[in-house]
Amino acid sequence: MKNIFRLILILLTISCFNDSYSQFKSKEKDTEDPMKRIMSKSNYGSERVGINADAPDIFDQLQSQNTFSNRSIPIEGAINPDLYIVGPNDLFTLGLYGYINQQIPVVVSPEGSVVIPTVGEVKVSGLSLTAAKQQIIRAVKKRYYSSEASFTLNTPRTFLIKVSGLTQGNFEVSPVTRVSEILKVLVFDTLNTSRVFYEKTNEREFFNNQISLRNIELIRKDGTVKKVDIYKYFLTNKDEFNPFFLEGDLLKIPYLQLDNNFINIGGAVQLAGSYEFSEGDDLETIIGIARGFDVSAEKDSIVLYRAEEKSSNFKMIDLSFERDKDFKIQSFDRIFVKSKINYQKNLSVLILGEVLRPGYYPISFKNTRLKDIIEMAGGLKEKAYLPLSILFRNYDAEYTAKDSAEVLINLRANDLIVTEIDKENYITDIKSKRNRVIVDFEKLMKKNDESQNVILEGKDIIYINDNKNIVYVFGQVGQEGYVPFKEGENAEYYINKAGGFSLAADDADTRIIKFNSRGWYYPDETKIESGDFVYVPKEVKKQFSQTVSVIAQIAGVILGVLTTYILIKQNK
Repeated sequence: MKNIFRLILILLTISCFNDSYSQFKSKEKDTEDPMKRIMSKSNYGSERVGINADAPDIFDQLQSQNTFSNRSIPIEGAINPDLYIVGPNDLFTLGLYGYINQQIPVVVSPEGSVVIPTVGEVKVSGLSLTAAKQQIIRAVKKRYYSSEASFTLNTPRTFLIKVSGLTQGNFEVSPVTRVSEILKVLVFDTLNTSRVFYEKTNEREFFNNQISLRNIELIRKDGTVKKVDIYKYFLTNKDEFNPFFLEGDLLKIPYLQLDNNFINIGGAVQLAGSYEFSEGDDLETIIGIARGFDVSAEKDSIVLYRAEEKSSNFKMIDLSFERDKDFKIQSFDRIFVKSKINYQKNLSVLILGEVLRPGYYPISFKNTRLKDIIEMAGGLKEKAYLPLSILFRNYDAEYTAKDSAEVLINLRANDLIVTEIDKENYITDIKSKRNRVIVDFEKLMKKNDESQNVILEGKDIIYINDNKNIVYVFGQVGQEGYVPFKEGENAEYYINKAGGFSLAADDADTRIIKFNSRGWYYPDETKIESGDFVYVPKEVKKQFSQTVSVIAQIAGVILGVLTTYILIKQNK
């Protein structure tokens, strides 16, 4: 019995010792480095017992997914640590390397500090990224002097800035957001209630304003004012014209009425037009805003037109780009860049028909003549028939349309077109222009008449015809069509070959139409040649009412003459 009691006493003693040892180990564990406990989760994973023993891990995962999200913010490239200013909600990664190897997420608190276990609180808000790194690493090394440390920006923060002018409100940005990005959102965001309401309430024909892109103000929290010029930023790539945002910024975006504050640039530049003026603009800036010179620009021949304040006249100022880059531009100035004379234009003409090598041939600007191209094409073939050869000139469609429109507009200045029939005939003639160039090929090639050796234009078409040996007869004839040409024969011969006059023919008004000139002639006024046309019109029979009207008019004239005669006799 005593032995049993002793055994129980020994077991209780061992149990108490174990409990005491456990408490001692627990206290010893509590005195461990808290930083090590945070970073060495494997030390206490297997000792958890009870319901939801893994709750700390679950909540830790939720925290890392929400507070320290990997939400990506678009950036232009690697952040410049000397320019980036640290602020609340910036997410960093603190790394320790050596005896302890661990990386932990660290976020800047709303008070602008970073709290590091066993190290303490370190103020970083308002410091550059370079300075913040140095300060944090210096503090960590005091506690962990034998380890290497790093402090890396993981995700830039977001914050609210105020915008006035274009719209009133707060907008979310980040330290890597430029002013141009918020402008893009404001201009194209159709859900921007203030802007849409303002535009809708000002929809009038004469109301033509837009947001300024060159006279924007960014007011910092300390009162510093930065002038934002989006055009100059893309021209120079300097951050000062399109800065990044900081907490407390106020962006003032004025509306612009371009009619009251503009400069105009035209001529040989990439993108001519009117642009917003900004104080301090010079010639180099304006040329840059217009995307630079085009390939034909004469950089030493720039003319600036400046309105004189006390009159309605313009003052002309001649400028050279290299010499006058810094020339100060004023509001309402107009700049014109002249173009070089292009003698090397890509011009060509087409020659067809009876030449040895028909096809396209290059010509020089205002220098190549008709005979030059015929020689380039190898000269004429034996079958070439010069009286039927033609030179067509095709100008640009835009020029031709404007030219025809101007001719039609000039109808009001004429003294010939007085009836509707005259007007219809005139419009028909305008529409039927055939773009022929009057050239006598026979005089040019056989008699070497230089007056017929015309200068060619781009897109000209030269057609060297062969002798068709035909005459086309049409109109009121028995069988209209082609009749073989016979030297010396008159119109009556060709009409008879075509079946003679029809019953409706007006033989007295027969006409000869020349192939080349398309001129109309009486049969006895011209010689019929190969390729010409013989036209027999239809006899127009007058209605009885027209005949009565003519008789009445004649009778009226006769009666008037008789009456006058009788009065004269009576007076005598």
